[in-house]
Amino acid sequence: MKHQLRLYFTILSTVLFLSCNKEKNDLIYETQIAKVEPIIGELEVSGRVEANDTKKIFIDKKLKVKSVFIQEGDYVEKNQLLITFDNNELNKLKRNIKQEKILLEKLEREYKIEQELFKIGGSPKNTSLELKEQIDVKKLALLTLEEDLLETKEEIKSPVSGTITKLLAQENYSVNTDEPLLTLTDLTNIKIILEIPEYEVEDIEINQKVEIKPELFEQKNSYKGYIYRISKISRTSKNTSENVLEAEVQTNEKIQKLVPGFKVSATIYIDSKINGILISKTALLFKDNKYIVFVINNNNILEEREVSYNVLKGNKIHITSGIQKEEKYILFPTEDLIEGMEINS
Repeated sequence: MKHQLRLYFTILSTVLFLSCNKEKNDLIYETQIAKVEPIIGELEVSGRVEANDTKKIFIDKKLKVKSVFIQEGDYVEKNQLLITFDNNELNKLKRNIKQEKILLEKLEREYKIEQELFKIGGSPKNTSLELKEQIDVKKLALLTLEEDLLETKEEIKSPVSGTITKLLAQENYSVNTDEPLLTLTDLTNIKIILEIPEYEVEDIEINQKVEIKPELFEQKNSYKGYIYRISKISRTSKNTSENVLEAEVQTNEKIQKLVPGFKVSATIYIDSKINGILISKTALLFKDNKYIVFVINNNNILEEREVSYNVLKGNKIHITSGIQKEEKYILFPTEDLIEGMEINS
């Protein structure tokens, strides 16, 4: 009998506690105030860092490399010696040019003699014409050799100051004329390129505000900027293989340690030019086939409001009905909340 009595009181006390909890919730809920703000959506995109000034150095002849004085990653000054070539080809061309000049001079002397003989009837006209043709052919051959000489480099000096970002030239190997010997980049002059998916391009405009988060800093640091240029040509994304439009960004401050090849994440802010009541998306709760938001009135009593809203890009929604400005709402509602509860906030 005593055991049954204790059990009855235990059950009774539990029921009383639950009954009290329906009237007042002792948990503390995080709240926010519904504000009238500019309706600004957020578009999350990815991007990369590129160099503004990159020079690829080619040569037009398959010369043999003699010496390479630089390595990838080296910083070089303008006019600094980078590569020298074997001079056998150069010397051979110079000898051929000298030989052709000697033969040309000989033909020109013979041509003058034949012209004088022709004047006094000592030589037929055809002889002078044939010599003239030989002279013209020899001049063309000499011109070809001289052009070839200009393309036959003895050395390569840096055309600008910058960093060697790619180097293919190797000592004692012939040059591949289809590829650059080296790539020289000014790492102090960089640009940030964002990839805009084709289904989002209608919202993108010049001068839109952007927040850049370089992956170099694990996205812990952010830098403000704006869209400076938008490409007119669609490309295939290197990351997702979808069609994208590339947008170039200018940042308000220089980002230290950012170099070509690094990746970035970015938030583009899309301004609709009008104001509205904005709340966090996390405040929405789907209940009884409708979306509701829990509002706390001036007496700290919970009210359940059905809301209509427009979805924005980002973490906010635009409320069109159900909540008024300056009303307090629960930021992270739970299923156990019931209208009429007294709420601590």
